[in-house]
Amino acid sequence: MSAESGNTFERRFPNQFEELSRVTAEAMGFLEQRGVGGRGLYLANLTLEELGTNILKYGYDDRNLHEILLRLEVQPGSLLLLLEDDGHEFDPLKAPAPALDRPLEEREPGGLGLHLIRHMTEEMTYERRAERNRVTVTIRL
Repeated sequence: MSAESGNTFERRFPNQFEELSRVTAEAMGFLEQRGVGGRGLYLANLTLEELGTNILKYGYDDRNLHEILLRLEVQPGSLLLLLEDDGHEFDPLKAPAPALDRPLEEREPGGLGLHLIRHMTEEMTYERRAERNRVTVTIRL
């Protein structure tokens, strides 16, 4: 299911990597058409790929189809990106920061993408509502 109106883009898609790739490409095209470029486009792509990949890899214990919602809102000076899923409860704000002060071979894998998103965007919020994770990221344009 898809919707676009004015400066809002919304897609519901199944928890499959090829669908994440398709929706990401559509979202980047939508943003480019609305004049989002450079840093804003890069951060939107990074955020969508990182959060979406985490949902697909770690959100579900079964192989059933689950619906993920992506919503983008281009506002004056900012972009709101919302991802909502019915996977395991996971608050990305509570994920431990990677040990960047340690040599690469001594670090635990993972966590760098979330760290980058938290530090390169204006705001990230999380809520669990009606058995669904809702992550909203604000990107300054």
